[in-house]
Amino acid sequence: MTIEQYTPEKLDQFTLRLFDVAADIRDLAKSARDANFNGIPIHDKKALLWVESLEIWVKKSQANYEIALKERK
Repeated sequence: MTIEQYTPEKLDQFTLRLFDVAADIRDLAKSARDANFNGIPIHDKKALLWVESLEIWVKKSQANYEIALKERK
């Protein structure tokens, strides 16, 4: 596993990419709601695993940041 250095700007770019994905999902939900569509067949297993992994990655990144801040002092 490669460790990348993330600047605040790179974190912002990553966040905006996630927001774009979330906005697409919200658009899909709104469209389905407006069409009174009760269910969309979606294979979600991988997406849910990715989200879970992303949540873990964020927690680890926060912990690494806190450690780096303490070491800096």
